[in-house]
Amino acid sequence: MFVFVVKNIRENKKISLNKLSEETRISKSYLHELESNKKFNISLDKLYKISTALDVNIKELFYTSLDVENLRKELHNRINEYGLNSKQVMEVSKLIDLLVNINFKELD
Repeated sequence: MFVFVVKNIRENKKISLNKLSEETRISKSYLHELESNKKFNISLDKLYKISTALDVNIKELFYTSLDVENLRKELHNRINEYGLNSKQVMEVSKLIDLLVNINFKELD
């Protein structure tokens, strides 16, 4: 399974949801669902449009369940650098939580 990180990339690049919608010709509501990880069945064409608009490689738009171990290492690095309750730690923790919970939901 995978978790989209489009919102993080978009916000880091200071691109509004409206602007991304205009550049990709994908509705704001669709993009919002994607950013909220409520939509997973996105076409390759839409992924390409989003990655082009954000100037990133398609694979940078999401994490897969295979990335959990790497994310855990990153979490420990951020804890050491920023402290346990920092924003930087919470970002990675949320990604791990999403990936793990999605995998459990798949098994139901």
